[in-house]
Amino acid sequence: MSVNHLRLKNNSRIVIIGGGPAGSFFAKDAIQQAKNHNINIQITIFNSKNFSQRGPSGCNMSAAVIAASLHAKLTRDGIVLPDSIVRQKIRGYYFHTEEYGIELYKPDQKNKSSIMAVYRGNGPLYSSHTENHSFDDFLLSHVINQGVRVISEPVQDLYLPSNPDAIPTVIYGKGGQHEKMEADLVVGAFGINSNIINKIERLNFGYVPPKTIRTCQMEIPLDPVFIKNAFKDNIQVFALGIGPFRFASMVPKGNYVTVSLVGSRDLTSNDLLDFINHPIVRKNLPHDWEMPEKFCMCLPKIVLSHAINPFTDRFVLVGDASISRVFKNGLESAYITSQLAVRAAFESGISSDDFAMQYYKPARKMLAMDNRLGSVILAISDFITRQNWLVKARLSYVQDKRGSWIANHLNTLLWNMVTGDAPYNKILIQALHPIFQIKLIPVTAKAFFTALITNIIKRLIK
Repeated sequence: MSVNHLRLKNNSRIVIIGGGPAGSFFAKDAIQQAKNHNINIQITIFNSKNFSQRGPSGCNMSAAVIAASLHAKLTRDGIVLPDSIVRQKIRGYYFHTEEYGIELYKPDQKNKSSIMAVYRGNGPLYSSHTENHSFDDFLLSHVINQGVRVISEPVQDLYLPSNPDAIPTVIYGKGGQHEKMEADLVVGAFGINSNIINKIERLNFGYVPPKTIRTCQMEIPLDPVFIKNAFKDNIQVFALGIGPFRFASMVPKGNYVTVSLVGSRDLTSNDLLDFINHPIVRKNLPHDWEMPEKFCMCLPKIVLSHAINPFTDRFVLVGDASISRVFKNGLESAYITSQLAVRAAFESGISSDDFAMQYYKPARKMLAMDNRLGSVILAISDFITRQNWLVKARLSYVQDKRGSWIANHLNTLLWNMVTGDAPYNKILIQALHPIFQIKLIPVTAKAFFTALITNIIKRLIK
């Protein structure tokens, strides 16, 4: 058999390592593609994590916000999230800086898709609910109902033959009781925080994992009435211009608030304490709130770049261990990469060349290239948010002009920055819009000279 003609056929076996959203999305699309091509396939997912458990052991550790764009895709696919999974429908965002804040609203009010806050696992550690709240478990159950087999055993190793005519072997099991399963195609959907990623790197087909940074997350239990009144169904986003934080948010989820922090370096639990105790952050908590003795916290890794060669003959990686949007929409990136990989496998083939041209190339164009531009935009944003005089002047001006073109334009720009609803190239075009920049020149100039004079007076007084 020629490498260029490796294809899925009737009764082909697909093994997916990882039962999170990327694995479920791949399985869902593969089932549909098999129907379209009038072939039968056997899909097995290896998932050693129990998503019905509370805390980090059952959770894939993310802020778990479903963007409106992903919600629209899930609805189109017939995946309707029940009330037990949706912890809170999000109305908008409130953007905090060191000296000012502004409420952001959905730019397209005609779009009926919702932003939804969920849990990846079955809620925080020490929570006492009885229902299953896990979004990941819901998706996995969805594909199980479509005929996918799930084996709740860890994958210990993977054998990829040098001869592409020979099929891969997955070694799995606990302790010394290992079993083997052969597959025509193996899909890696295990995520960047999985230990198996090191074993994939050692297979020597050229895979280089994405660069990562360690983030920090915490679940804060609060009275649901307080959350409703204080947050008003908004996600609180903080651009405080202080190190080491690049992005910070507080996401309301019924009777909990998820704190999510991303820094310019690996974060620690001490960074979490510094953030929680910041005066701007404390305003979003009850005045008598104190850090509980026991709480749910994790320090997961997120990607800063894309992987190199996340594929070879009969093997492909999807999700954040392959290519994902930096800082934004990890769940939707899993949806996109899984869809592209499935389409490549069924419509082109499962050779290395097929995945290179029909999966990796379009995924890089859609996500990775945009990330490079995003890194520049985020660096500029970090610089601007450190200039309190500039941020306050511009935001207060726009607040005063609410409903005007310039207010709507800045709202859309900030909305796309915090949600990831638009690619970074579109965000850059919005930021550099000539009319937008011209209208802000007098505001910027006035604020600059005011800040300059204030600093001179302060120095004279000293």
